[in-house]
Amino acid sequence: METRGRIGAKIIIGAAALLLGACAKQIAYSGDGRLIDNGLTAADHRYVVEVGSVDLARKGAITFKMAGLPRTYFVVGLQVPDGLDRGSGGGAPTPADVSIEVTQENYGMVALITAPLRDWPWPNPKTGDPRFAYLRRSSGSYFDAFTEARYDLNVVVNVSDPSIPAGSLVVLKSAGWK
Repeated sequence: METRGRIGAKIIIGAAALLLGACAKQIAYSGDGRLIDNGLTAADHRYVVEVGSVDLARKGAITFKMAGLPRTYFVVGLQVPDGLDRGSGGGAPTPADVSIEVTQENYGMVALITAPLRDWPWPNPKTGDPRFAYLRRSSGSYFDAFTEARYDLNVVVNVSDPSIPAGSLVVLKSAGWK
C-alpha cells in the first residue's frame, strides 16, 4: 500500500506533465528554411529559423517567405562560417555591405538593417563554429512575430566580398528565459 506522500507526488508529477503537454503548441512554420525548437528549457534562442543561404561574395538580392512563426521576439542576423577574418576590435574588416528588410503582409516593414558588415559585432565562437552577427545597437534588428502573419525577408548584398566563404545563412533567433 502506498503512502499518502507517494500518491501526492504521483498526482503532482502527472498534473505537471499534463499542463506542460497542454501548453506546448505545435508550431506550423512554413516557407523558406527551417524552424528549430530548442525546447522550453532553452536558456537562449528557444526558436531558431535558418531562413536561407545568401552569397556575400556576390552583389545581388534574394527574397525569402515565412509564415507560422512562433509568437515571440526575434533578432535578425547573419550566420557566417568560421574563417571570416576579424580585426582586433572584434569586427570583420570586410568591405561587404548588406541590407536586410523584414515586411509583414498587410502591415509593412517590421525590421530593417542596413550597414557594412564591419560595423556588426562578430562574437568569437569555438574554432570551426559559425559566427552569428547582428546589429545590437539597432532597434531595426528586432521584431515581434505573430503566428498568423506572413512575412517577406529581403536581403540585398550592396557591396560584395569574395573573401567571405560560402555557406552564410540569414537567421532569426528568439530570446530565451534568461
